[in-house]
Amino acid sequence: MKNDLMKTRNIVFISCIIFAFVTVSSAQDQLFVDPCGYPDTTSLAFKLAASGNWGYGYDTLLIDLAEWKKSPFVTVDSVGATVLGRAMFVMTIQDTTSDSLNLRQRIWIHARTHPNEVQGTWVTNEMIKTLLANTELAQTLRQRYVFNIMPMYNADGVQKGAGYERYNANGIDIESNWNVVLPQPEVVVLRSQFQKYMAKPNPMRIMLNMHSAYTCTRYFVYHAAGGTSTKYSLLEQRFINYVRANFPNAIEPYPYFTSWTSAPATQYPESWCWSNYKEKIMAITYEDGNCVSASKFDSTARAILKGIDLYLQDTTAVTSVFAANNVPTQYFLEQNFPNPFNPTTVINYQVPTTNHVSLTVSDVLGREVAVLVNEEQSSGKHSITFSAKGGSASGGNGSSLSSGLYFYQLRTGSIIETKRMVLMK
Repeated sequence: MKNDLMKTRNIVFISCIIFAFVTVSSAQDQLFVDPCGYPDTTSLAFKLAASGNWGYGYDTLLIDLAEWKKSPFVTVDSVGATVLGRAMFVMTIQDTTSDSLNLRQRIWIHARTHPNEVQGTWVTNEMIKTLLANTELAQTLRQRYVFNIMPMYNADGVQKGAGYERYNANGIDIESNWNVVLPQPEVVVLRSQFQKYMAKPNPMRIMLNMHSAYTCTRYFVYHAAGGTSTKYSLLEQRFINYVRANFPNAIEPYPYFTSWTSAPATQYPESWCWSNYKEKIMAITYEDGNCVSASKFDSTARAILKGIDLYLQDTTAVTSVFAANNVPTQYFLEQNFPNPFNPTTVINYQVPTTNHVSLTVSDVLGREVAVLVNEEQSSGKHSITFSAKGGSASGGNGSSLSSGLYFYQLRTGSIIETKRMVLMK
């Protein structure tokens, strides 16, 4: 395995020497066409390399794997093949000098399901760098946990380039291919890894699915209690809050993107985890910013790793936001669903006491475009449908709105909560 990687690395380095730069219209208009294993994935040079394979191709992965494998804490295995026969690799990172290997909690991470979402790869690579560093944090994480990382899940889509932004070589979105009779080869490989690790004495406790979103915000896809369980939703909140605590104001609060509000989906890797293991696995998608301005991948990586540690070290029981009689014990404004939306979306919220409630929608300039609620309401859960064609399905005063970012705000007593939503026509 090591010899094959080194041979590939030498070939790629020769190619890099020959094709490192392309002169465009003038001497100052130089673009990198292949990253060729830039050591600093946060640099401008690396970002400029996005003209080829969205900035990080399969050849570059092979170079990085050869470098990472030099660490005494790393093993690299080929665990299967893509549609076009490219090897799918899994890195295992841990300190093997300990006698308690079978007792370590296991974390799974995979990236690059959607080829154009390269920011998820950059965060993943920064997590790898952090884990291999000579720091107290790295030493603690290597001794406490075993990390299994698949850095590139959809290598064919990455290499094929434009037209395969979300697809494998067969033109299938392998993110949502988990509930079909004959799934794609990449899905079969990933599922087999899940099955193998869940059969071990120390099964997966966390499954991180690394992506990036066009909204250019950092967030986790939160699965609501309606599609999972109250316990699971509270565990998600705990995990997300621990990560956010290590990168303040950089990652959105947990309800920012909420899914599975009434039933679990069946087509995703998280769906497989939930269907088979319920609360035993924290299976969750992370979305970085899919945009030119995306940055601080190293800070994000450290926040996620520190959040993992805090979450797995926290053995306290979760507590519900509802009292024994199922009456809310706190105010709570949920993220609208779906989001983005067109033309309608549902906003749920809860109030613990009878009070006057105001729920309004404003545009990015702060202009009020709809009043959804303005009345006294009893304690409990409440739900309202907002329509971009006319405010609320139950009688709001909004007019037809254009695509863009909007804010909805809940006011009751001294409580004010505001969240964002995106209308996409």
